[in-house]
Amino acid sequence: MNPSDPSARTGSRIAVTGVSGLLGQRLLALLDADDLVDTVVGLDVRDPARGARKLDFRRCDVTTADLKSLLDDVDVIVHLAAIVGPIDDEATARRVNVDATRRLLDAASAVGVTRFVRASSAAVYGAWPNNPVPLTEDAPLRPNPGFAPALHDAECERLMLDWNDAHPGARTVVLRIAPVVGAGVDTLFANAALGHAPVTVRGARRPIQVVHVDDAAAALALAATGDLEGVYNVAADGWLAAEAAAAVVPAAPRRIALPAEFAERTLRTLWGSGLGDAPPEALPCLVHPWVISNDRLRAAGWEPRHTNEDALVLAGDPDASHNPLPWVAAVGAVVAGAVGATWWLSRRHRS
Repeated sequence: MNPSDPSARTGSRIAVTGVSGLLGQRLLALLDADDLVDTVVGLDVRDPARGARKLDFRRCDVTTADLKSLLDDVDVIVHLAAIVGPIDDEATARRVNVDATRRLLDAASAVGVTRFVRASSAAVYGAWPNNPVPLTEDAPLRPNPGFAPALHDAECERLMLDWNDAHPGARTVVLRIAPVVGAGVDTLFANAALGHAPVTVRGARRPIQVVHVDDAAAALALAATGDLEGVYNVAADGWLAAEAAAAVVPAAPRRIALPAEFAERTLRTLWGSGLGDAPPEALPCLVHPWVISNDRLRAAGWEPRHTNEDALVLAGDPDASHNPLPWVAAVGAVVAGAVGATWWLSRRHRS
């Protein structure tokens, strides 16, 4: 079917969890402008910054609320409520990411939802030195050990596959999204693409790929209202060599390129002290390739408006919040120096 054909459209009442988030707000605007969408049932723990004519907002926490009563009149669920980056509370992250997805799927079964869409991450493929460039949807899921956000996304995808098998009349759509960039986005991998990685690893030249927040929202809108089914990668066309990406973003703080072992110890020390935003398990994603092909989603009717270069330039405001505070950078440098001295002395002692 042609996803732009109104006869292929499913459902006029669409629930969006995380509707008050950055991506949820962009999606809400698109659904509000769609003539074939009657109502957007927005679920979030906080009120949205912007309302919409079709929005029926229901304040709730999807980890604890009675979801059946909240969703008994919807046809489609778009699940965006998640902790997208690493945090030091694994139990909370799992409750929000995995357990809430399971609860929503159970509620979807009870109320007869016909379509379930979830935003996943390209990180489910894992960052490995032998990854093909680019990765397609047929590539195996190999999230890096210990990196909870990618492990949670992979587990949620398995839950959705099981649910789909048990409900042949319904459809699931998984969008594996590249790092999202744009005004207001402040995440580990968005910042790394903009030259603000927590560490720089000697010899690492991984290709850079992103997707603008508006293009990601357009992919979600298509998944919610079109004829999609299955797994789709979401990213700008192609990718940039590390040097090319660095050339299009504002100058980042100069950092000494560290040996991989030293970089891992630095991340571990900063994360353990509460000063870092990346656990050591995230290091492979800063070193190895994990870029994706968007051919399948393009064939379904989606077309990104922004190239990688455009998206990075638009997001690369040097005054934006992704720049670390001076005291954090200074403390990080001191910690790195201390870790480096310890590492060097230990190697000297062993030799």
